[in-house]
Amino acid sequence: MARLNSLTIENYRSIQEQVTLNLPVGTPTILLGENNAGKSNIIRALDLMFGEFHPKYKKLEDYDHHNRSTSNQILIQAEVSGFQGRINRNRFSCGGFEFRKARGRETEYFALQQEDGQPFQYVNSELREELLCIVVNSDMNLNYQLSYSSKFTLLSKVTKAFHDKLVQCEDRVDRLKDLFNSVRLIFHEVTEFSDFNANMSAIAGQMLSNMTHALKFDFSAYDPSNYFKALRVHPVEGQEFRAIEELGTGQQQILALSFAHAYAKSFLGQGLIFVIDEPEAHLHPLAQKWLAKKMYEMARDGLQVVITTHSPFFINLEYLEGINLVKKNQQTHILSRNAAALASHCRSKGAARAAEHTIVPFYSGNSTPELLNGFFANKVVLVEGPTEEFALPFFLEAVGFDPLENGVAIISVGGKSNLAKWWRFFTCYQIPSFVCFDNDSSHDSNGTHRKDALKAIGIPEEELNAVLTADNWNINRSFCVFGVDYEVTMRSSFANYLRYEEEARQLLGSSKPIVARSVASKITSDERMDNDLGWSRFTSLANVIRCL
Repeated sequence: MARLNSLTIENYRSIQEQVTLNLPVGTPTILLGENNAGKSNIIRALDLMFGEFHPKYKKLEDYDHHNRSTSNQILIQAEVSGFQGRINRNRFSCGGFEFRKARGRETEYFALQQEDGQPFQYVNSELREELLCIVVNSDMNLNYQLSYSSKFTLLSKVTKAFHDKLVQCEDRVDRLKDLFNSVRLIFHEVTEFSDFNANMSAIAGQMLSNMTHALKFDFSAYDPSNYFKALRVHPVEGQEFRAIEELGTGQQQILALSFAHAYAKSFLGQGLIFVIDEPEAHLHPLAQKWLAKKMYEMARDGLQVVITTHSPFFINLEYLEGINLVKKNQQTHILSRNAAALASHCRSKGAARAAEHTIVPFYSGNSTPELLNGFFANKVVLVEGPTEEFALPFFLEAVGFDPLENGVAIISVGGKSNLAKWWRFFTCYQIPSFVCFDNDSSHDSNGTHRKDALKAIGIPEEELNAVLTADNWNINRSFCVFGVDYEVTMRSSFANYLRYEEEARQLLGSSKPIVARSVASKITSDERMDNDLGWSRFTSLANVIRCL
């Protein structure tokens, strides 16, 4: 089956220097990243190469060139496999396609021979149609894909495939023609239909009599060029047919995906890249989890799926190579990692036993949607548990640093033993990461887990003891220690902390995270007591995170 292996892009929209998107087999290709990072531009480049319109004749605008400079030559290269093209009646194995466009020069688009990389300047429709890219987003509803609006819609592709199989048997075609002729005769039993047909044909004959090609009006029940074009697709609820417009956008996306999967399974010789732009946009969280599960199943079953998303439910670390973090500084670039790269990074940061064959199961088995939210952050603050996760945003915002506004994710890792683990993971994807903990030794009596985290972030051996014995605030450029215990330190830092703590326990119970959140909310909404030590400490913490 024809498939896309990789796409390389240069000087296209927000992309200047070459970026390459690899599409591994058996897993969805996931594009993550904040808004305006360039995910949609990667999808546009993919659609330009394999979408409905022939790239050679696609009109590009000035803004399609990086920095709107038309002197920047756009280059898009696609490496493919499974293509068996025909050029000038000669069959050849196609290894890829290349697109080039610069000001004052004709658009170049050609196929590359797999054997020697030599180009064919003319790429015919037969070759292009071996692999089709379908993009579904909130603006493109199911009505279009399940219509005959163009030969590139899903329904047109499916019925054309049916037709090609049907006409391979002449006897079957003859029998079908007889049946359709019988249907047409029944249509003509309706007098109004027969009269209208005759009148329209006569009028058209008069109007077109001076033209070389006359037009005959024939209300046939079939189209000999595609016998299956009489087919229509309708959603059914219970036993009732529904209009596609009655469905929610989320339902339409799911049905389009189902249709694409059925097509890929039924016609394995024809490739399909199915792109869904932000599938979570119209689905509640449980539906997102269900759809993500189905997408991974479909990818394992042969469908090439590309997803842009802002939802952690579509990230599965078991398929690490399919995850692509899209970032934008002056230009868009892509960060992707495989098992070898992740294991190597972890070893370089103190995890001596990190091995290529175990690193992916290790992280996928320990990941949660809450942890994976770090992929969508500009910076990550890793804390021991929900107490700090719930309380810190109140204090930081009160001193003028709103974590949400600044794209900072405060993530509970579930204990000191996990701080180093997830710091290594996020820094492997070049996401600036900060560590917060206290020196409560009840679950880390010999300091092993705290040492692991501190060594990972680069704290020298000779400085470790001072950090591990700190009984009050210790704020560093890469970590923060809340003394011997978070609650003890907060009580000594804010005059009203203990009083609010006791009130919260009476009202809300003894849950430490719930109590800590309630106290933080009350202290930060009170008139500030400037002599409280906590304000200067949280100001320092905010400044360190801001500069991370």
